[in-house]
Amino acid sequence: MLAEVLAEVLAPLLALASAAAAGAAVVAQQRATHELGGTADRRLLRRPSWLAGTGASVVASALQAVALAEGAVAVVQALLATAVAWTTVGESLLARRLPGRRALLGVGLAMLGPLLVVALLGPVAAAEGPVDLTGAPVALSLLGVGAVVLAGLVGARRPGPPGALGLALACGAGYGLAASLLAVLARDPGAVLTDPQHALAAVLLLVVGPAAFVASQRALARARRAGPVVTVVLLADPLVATAIGATWFGERIAPDAPTTAGIVLAAGLAVAGVRLLDPAPDMSAVGHR
Repeated sequence: MLAEVLAEVLAPLLALASAAAAGAAVVAQQRATHELGGTADRRLLRRPSWLAGTGASVVASALQAVALAEGAVAVVQALLATAVAWTTVGESLLARRLPGRRALLGVGLAMLGPLLVVALLGPVAAAEGPVDLTGAPVALSLLGVGAVVLAGLVGARRPGPPGALGLALACGAGYGLAASLLAVLARDPGAVLTDPQHALAAVLLLVVGPAAFVASQRALARARRAGPVVTVVLLADPLVATAIGATWFGERIAPDAPTTAGIVLAAGLAVAGVRLLDPAPDMSAVGHR
């Protein structure tokens, strides 16, 4: 009985640990960039904080891979959204001060929202057996994700902050797809050397993952505030991961109307938390753009 309970909570715990490590990575890498006056160049390789952040990022990716191998994609990606709150916690620890009331409320809501989503989803059953990456359902889901990414890139052609939201949409869809590809590889890592389908998944992951990261950085660079960008990514990533989880892995999620309403409310709490954590724009800087 104890072993079964531990097996059920292992993936969520690993996902939360991955989110915490990702938050720590952001804090450490941002500190290194600030130490260099806001520039990012090869000098970062000599900054201990940047190296520590890179190490934390690797740990976060490893924990995410193990979590995806053990649990449902929809659950893991929902819990990874708590990385936003962990970033604020890390910043406060680094500054050796408690966050203000607004930040504390934001952290609480950004944590509570994903946790409520996972609690309301309940156990997510998945089909046994490998994923057939050559099947029609997978091809259709890839076309669907591609359409979302294309819509985001078309929207990104708009100048300024509106275009940043288009990049954020493309980034969120890319992250959801990358997580699903990582789940395929993590559930049978040895097959990448023997199975052409797994080799294809690895190649796609190497393309989609970095492309989504670049889109996120460009979105943040173009936006006046981080909150709207993070909100779009936070919503698009788990939604795409949930759709792919149902298509690829047979994850069954069939909540009734009250549960669906609760999930929407929980997602709203997470979004509200992100907006509270988003600092006010620097109007002097905005005026000079």
